[in-house]
Amino acid sequence: MKKSIAFLILLSSLAAHAEEWISPIDKKYSTKNPKLYSEMSHAKNILDSWSGQGEKLIEADTLLKGVLKSDGSFAPAYKEYGRLYIMAGYINYNNFESGSLNPAEASILKSIEIEPSYADSYVLLGHLYTNMQRYSDAESALKKAESIGTKIPWLDLNWADLLIKRDKYKEAFQRYQSVIKTRTSNRKAYANALSGLTTVYRYLGQYDNANNGFKQEISYEPGNAWVWGNYSDFLLFDYNDVDGAIVKGEKALSIMDYGMGRFTLACALYTKWALMLQDANKTTEAQPYFEKARALYPDLEQIIEKTAQYKNTMITSKALQTWLTTHSTVTH
Repeated sequence: MKKSIAFLILLSSLAAHAEEWISPIDKKYSTKNPKLYSEMSHAKNILDSWSGQGEKLIEADTLLKGVLKSDGSFAPAYKEYGRLYIMAGYINYNNFESGSLNPAEASILKSIEIEPSYADSYVLLGHLYTNMQRYSDAESALKKAESIGTKIPWLDLNWADLLIKRDKYKEAFQRYQSVIKTRTSNRKAYANALSGLTTVYRYLGQYDNANNGFKQEISYEPGNAWVWGNYSDFLLFDYNDVDGAIVKGEKALSIMDYGMGRFTLACALYTKWALMLQDANKTTEAQPYFEKARALYPDLEQIIEKTAQYKNTMITSKALQTWLTTHSTVTH
């Protein structure tokens, strides 16, 4: 297991990309109406490149609306709408806006109603049900996709995500590694597989491997703010590298200013402040870190709640509790 990251880096540098899978259903619609299929594919490519940008969802929505206005039974467009709704409701990690996933389910099921043998829609449905914590339904959907037949990389990836929810890390690792070995030309899928391997290492407490995994992710997607932000989170809470977490967090926000990125960087800055307070000679030097952190994320109660959960940042929660007590007394 420890050598796998190095092996994957070597593999990725030598292997050629495999051609992307196109399902029989998609081929059918590309022949039926090449123009609409081209517009749908354009929307799909936009969604593949999405990493939190609202304008991309708006652009994809406009294209898909146009397709369905021209042909209300264009099944691939409904499938892509399902992806769009999932992305639109995403907050962070496994969190989604309340009720936001219901339209995604309706849209995916509509694509299956039109094309009952649409295996790739069942693959997406499995992903949706995993995010809805309907794990038995997710398993049924993925098994249905397998029985119909598909070579889409998301089948392995969505199985892996479900297996992680069931604490089956070895099986999940094998699924992610399978996608890596295929060298799929779908960059979003390949990036997801890299991220999955890193996640498994992190869950298993193999932090050196996880650290190398994040480096591989960044090498593959240097412009993805979420990758930098996730790396910052890992360095702070798991790897005990506060300075590294600050650098990676600042890089994330330089690419895209987003809520979780601000929160993580603030946690790192508050932690730097708390550590410096341990040296009476550095109290003045520590203050700018506190001020910068508070400008990013002034809700100290949320910071305290988060930092209290990890051994590496307990010092932060205690220092902030003391600060709140002191300043509450002063203001009253």
